[in-house]
Amino acid sequence: MTSHLFCSDTMQIPAALQKGFPVIRPVPISELSATVKSIVWLHLNSRQTIAQQLAPVKQHAPQSLIVVMSDIPNDLEALAAFSMLAKAYCNTHAGLEVLLNIASVVEQGGIWIGESIMQKLLGGSSVEEPQLDRALGKWSKLLTGRELEVAKAIAIGLSNKEIALKMHITERTVKAHVGAVLDKLQLKNRLQLALLVKEG
Repeated sequence: MTSHLFCSDTMQIPAALQKGFPVIRPVPISELSATVKSIVWLHLNSRQTIAQQLAPVKQHAPQSLIVVMSDIPNDLEALAAFSMLAKAYCNTHAGLEVLLNIASVVEQGGIWIGESIMQKLLGGSSVEEPQLDRALGKWSKLLTGRELEVAKAIAIGLSNKEIALKMHITERTVKAHVGAVLDKLQLKNRLQLALLVKEG
């Protein structure tokens, strides 16, 4: 049976999580075990990046299945979490049914993506299959060097501001590059682009 651990430096275990998994216990990241396979419910804090928070969990407990919990969920944060190999991303105050569903999917080796993110990934996309095949097969050749750099930065969850700082360009230029990339690859949004980049 998979054990459930809760890592947070700011709060008690959420009531719904405690109800769904009565034996869940709070554990400092430094005390996670490398030998025990468990679901680690990681409550994000706003003082560090997702990478800074997930890296030590992966270091101390490489076999753990990480569920990222955010007080104010957003698509870019979700993207960053999945790029760091989190198995799920959800609202800290998600209901019992959602939490049980997440645990079930993750325990079976799946990745749980929330409905709102899934809607943005799939909803309203009018990409035709031949166009998508072309993009999947040769997408990187369709982009300029700068556009490819922006696409890769999006895939690791960087915001426009962070990309601008990294590439020493303005946010306006980043937006122009993002628009051009989405247009050339005939994709609807950053999440689709990130998945495309990650699939190679």
